[in-house]
Amino acid sequence: MNDNETSMSNDEGRISYGLLLCWVLNTAEIFSGFFLLSAAFLGVALIGGIGIIQLIYVLPFYFSFKKQGKSETAKGIVIAASITALLNATCWGVAMGH
Repeated sequence: MNDNETSMSNDEGRISYGLLLCWVLNTAEIFSGFFLLSAAFLGVALIGGIGIIQLIYVLPFYFSFKKQGKSETAKGIVIAASITALLNATCWGVAMGH
């Protein structure tokens, strides 16, 4: 087995892929929220609650990548979801604090 085959069999993914995947999904959620604003509460919940609602789609991806042995990609997903949740909480804090 050469070095290339060894690195391919031990592929743990990439953090950057996890970050990108989570942020693309978050962007899709935001666009869905704007599209659903006509259903007032649902659109507002999707946009304003992205920090919590993202758990619905982030957790299955996280567990899937962990099961596949792609721990670095799973880490990227957790990092991106955490950043999104913290930014969302900060925005809500600023908006409610006036």
